[in-house]
Amino acid sequence: MALKPLTRKKNTAPGKPDTPLPDDRKPGIAVALGGGSARGWAHIGVLRALDEVGVNIEMIAGTSIGALVGGCYLAGKLDQLERFARSLTRRRMLGLLDIQFAGSGLFGGMRLNREMEEHMREVRIEDLPRTFVAIATEIATGHEIWLTHGELIAAMRASYSLPGIFEPVECNGKILVDGALVNPVPVSVCRAYEQPRVVAVNLNHDLFGRSGVVKHGAPRAEMNVRATDDKAHAEADKPSRAAIRMGITGVMVESYNIIQDRISRARLAGDPPDYSLYPRLADIGLADFHRASEAIDRGYETAMAQLPDLQRLRELT
Repeated sequence: MALKPLTRKKNTAPGKPDTPLPDDRKPGIAVALGGGSARGWAHIGVLRALDEVGVNIEMIAGTSIGALVGGCYLAGKLDQLERFARSLTRRRMLGLLDIQFAGSGLFGGMRLNREMEEHMREVRIEDLPRTFVAIATEIATGHEIWLTHGELIAAMRASYSLPGIFEPVECNGKILVDGALVNPVPVSVCRAYEQPRVVAVNLNHDLFGRSGVVKHGAPRAEMNVRATDDKAHAEADKPSRAAIRMGITGVMVESYNIIQDRISRARLAGDPPDYSLYPRLADIGLADFHRASEAIDRGYETAMAQLPDLQRLRELT
């Protein structure tokens, strides 16, 4: 799928909406929705909670599934996305995957694209009521690409095109893949749009502790001992057997998990948000899309628990 050439509409400078806010409306917040594959269903719960208590959202920057949820929210299609997510089962997931053995990805993008086409075929990013930015990565250069104009569906798909899993998206001669490779939690994008109040939703914060360095090795004498019996061979072979049980896809996904976590910590340390939400999702795997109900509920509960802080943040001048 290729994005159509991007064209700008009038008065689309960063942070400057076409229509000024009414005087009686309090300033809102910008939300940076992070990547995390299946854990990203939690974003639905977070946005539901913010809507329920009347927190205005002036901008959404989304990476990967954060772009999918954020785009659907601003397009007024969050209900349809939530119904789709909650309906997923293991069996239905297999039916949605369009497996291919030729091309640049194992899957062509999932038949989720057909679901989106039914509801958002004509929606363009510049027509959304609030500022929206989807983050992608240019595979040839490693550049971070901000998609701010053009077809919403194609922009969301480019942002969640996990390399090796989903087919990349072509945009104006550039080949784009998952934005989480360069900016997993796009707080910096909200800052660039001069948003004064930025809330980040980080889906991977509780996966790898504090990212410590662990030194591990065996004493020299022990390393020189050769295993001679079957039990010793079995013990020595445990790590490799564990890796085999994970499978190729499992190893790829967990490696991607680690990369995303390290990049998130580094980027957020240099450009922190005003407030962060950390839904507890460590037990939900990147491919556990069938556990959408759990993820959505946890996102909602996390946002509601932090509601007093979010409301105070909104009221700051």
